[in-house]
Parts: sequence; structure tokens; C-alpha cells
Amino acid sequence: MKTDREAVVWTRIGGRPVKMGRIYVTDAECRFTYSGEFLDTGLPGVGILYPPEIVRQTTIVRPRTEFFDLLPPVQSLIPPRGEKNFQRQLVLAYLASRGVVPRKGFDADWEILMIAGHGGIGHIDVFRDDEKALEWYSAPARHTFFEISDRFGFSLKEFLTWFDDDAAGFVQMIGATPTVGGAIPKLLMSIPASGWTGQVGLPSKSGVEGVTDVILKFEQTRSYPGIIELEALALDVHEEAGLEVPRRWKAEINGIPTFVIERFDRDRGCSPVFTETLYSVFASGDQGITSPYSTTYDAVGRAIDRSPIDIVTDRRAAKQHLLKRLLLALATGNGDLHLENLSIVKRGDVLAFSPVYDPTPMRAYSMHNLLAPMPFGGYGEGASLPEALVRFTRNLGFRKNHLLGLVEEVLDVTRDYAERVRALRTLPERNKERLVAVVESVRAELAACSGAG
Repeated sequence: MKTDREAVVWTRIGGRPVKMGRIYVTDAECRFTYSGEFLDTGLPGVGILYPPEIVRQTTIVRPRTEFFDLLPPVQSLIPPRGEKNFQRQLVLAYLASRGVVPRKGFDADWEILMIAGHGGIGHIDVFRDDEKALEWYSAPARHTFFEISDRFGFSLKEFLTWFDDDAAGFVQMIGATPTVGGAIPKLLMSIPASGWTGQVGLPSKSGVEGVTDVILKFEQTRSYPGIIELEALALDVHEEAGLEVPRRWKAEINGIPTFVIERFDRDRGCSPVFTETLYSVFASGDQGITSPYSTTYDAVGRAIDRSPIDIVTDRRAAKQHLLKRLLLALATGNGDLHLENLSIVKRGDVLAFSPVYDPTPMRAYSMHNLLAPMPFGGYGEGASLPEALVRFTRNLGFRKNHLLGLVEEVLDVTRDYAERVRALRTLPERNKERLVAVVESVRAELAACSGAG
């Protein structure tokens, strides 16, 4: 028998826990209503297109679809369905240890949300009820740092207790620590604020000194050999191009290449910062958005310019950022700059694109060899790459000379990119040469922009 479900949304974005509102989910729709207490705080809401000062206590109603059962900002808290998603499988294993084996699909999504919907990326926390929220907030995370041992036991055994104190039973069940090779793409942890020392702790729950929250990424060497070095190189290039990039450290844990990246969805006191991916923003405003690829870069530019609710504060700066990101993605062989890899953050009263993340040159791997994951300027519809870039630039409201200036800048900052790729230690030679061939071809086309349009 099907029953309606309900849960509560809280946030620590203001430095202290406050209830944001309540979610109801029926067979047909998801409904969300802000609480009166939250409206009095003046804090940002669940998502950019659901501003509390406009919505007030009018219930937001969204029909459930094949792609979104919940409001997109809430749906984004659920690890994607798939047997290879470590976080999802870990939570499902914990639920099974408690005798809870939900049916596949939304039943499993909901149970996962109740366990893992708080303390993750972003500024919203979802709980089964207010009592569970208060219980979780009242038990601050331990901030003892542990040296990573050969068994890497601390991270694996403590990981789920960050989500739910009841997971202590799972800690016993997990027994011997499984290997991290190929099984754990990323973990949320904390490290000393001074930087990487080889010590880790649980993520923070409240403002603390001497701690910074990070993501630990582990290389899946069988599938993507050398990917940690590639991502580190790409972030270096973006930083050299003048874009904001998080602090980061390459490391090796038990022989596994690891990337430690500071989280930009937390401030210096480890309190959450309003953060939302463009995928969530676009899906909130258009039910035709069904994947991170189901729009165009031109549409992103139009939304920045014309959205009745501001997506960003400085529209021209945001469009400049979008154009520069696309050019750098082309020149470095990224091929994966989609809506989930572009986010908006709010710092003070300013909404702007987040620091760069996940700019990895995925075209080094044959299964990801796309020029770009979304169309722009009619590319692929008769327009050459230079012509499409000129058209896209004009669609953003810039003149061709603006594009040529950015192209010159990008070509300059990537002038020795091929040599830097070839110097990587862990990327196989065939992947190096594939990536170098790709970017050299694109660089030639970028240089031809002056003759297009």
C-alpha cells in the first residue's frame, strides 16, 4: 500500500541550526512549505528559484516525474542510482543491517535521503522529523585528527556515523576494512586548516577553529589511470588563467593516488554556504531539463540575462566566466563542462559562479572523447568551431573582439600544455598522446576564430 511521505528541511547556513520547512511527497507530487520561523531569518532558501521573500508560506508544488521525484535541490542530496556508487551502496548496506531493504527506485531513494540527506555537499539538511534533526545537531562531530593507517580504517568505519549516530551498528557490521582501490571515489572529511598533513577527521558540524572541510578523491586506476594528476594539472591551468580555484593537495594513500580538495560550500568557520548546481537551478525552472546535458550554453547565457529571479548578481561577469570556462574546457580537453559542473554560491549578498571544480581533461579517455557535452552557437549544425564560438559570444552580448581577447589569453596560458601532459607520471602514454592530439587540433581551430564570423 502506498502512503504519503513527509520530512523536514533544516539548514546551518546562518551559523546555527534552523528549520527551513517541511516536505510532503504523494504519489503525484512533491510539496514544500517554508516555516514562519525561517522566513523571519532573511536567509537564502532551499534553491535560487524558490526565494523565501517571494514564496513566503505559499506551498511549492512540483509534479513527480521520471527524472525528479523531489524538488531538484533536495533530489541532488541522493547519491545517483547505480551499483558502482560507493556512498549509495554503503547506506543501503547499513539499512540492510537494520532489516530495512527498500524496493529499488524511489523507495530506496527516500530511505537513503533519510540517512544521508544531511551533512553533505551544500547548505540544506533533510531529516525524517524535527526530533531527529535536533538529535543530530546536538551531537557535534569529533575533531580529533587521525593519521591514516595502512588499513585506512578510520575513514571507512566512521564515514556513515557522520550521517546518523545510529550507524554505530554498521561500524560493527563492516568488520575488516575493505580495500579502497576502485571502490571509493570520494569521501567527505576534514583536515587541519593549515593544509594537508596526512591526518583526517570527520567533517565539521559547527564553527570550529583549526579545521577545514575537504573532499578526498581516490583514483580508480583500472578505469581512469592518471586522472588525479590530470585534474590537478587542469586546476593549475584554470588558476593560472585567473579563475578562482580551491586549495588542493595531491597525496598517496596506501599506494593509491589521492586528491584532497578544500570545499567551497563551507566558510572559514566550516558553516555551510548557499550552493546550488546549475542543473538544480535549471531543473527547478523547467521540467524539460531531465539531465545535466539537456540544454545549451546559449540557454545558460539567456537565463543569466533574462531570469526574472536573479541567478547571479553581476550578469556580465557571469557571462564572461561562462565563456572563459568553455574556452578553457576546449583548450584543455575537458569535454565534461555540463550543468552539474557549474555551480552558484552566495557570499554575503553576492550570487556568482563558484570556484572551479571537476575540470578534468576527460578527453584523455576514449569513452569520454566529446568536444563539449552541450551545444553552443550552432556547432554541429553546419557551423565550424570558430563560427560557433563567434555566434555564441554574440549571443552572450559580447563583440567578436571580446572573444578574440579571451582566445589569445587562453592560448597563452595553455601554450606549454602538451609538454605538461607528457610530463605526467601516472597517465599512460596512449592517453597522453590522445589528449595532446585533441587539444592541438582544438588550439588550431581557436586560433582561426579571427577569420570567422
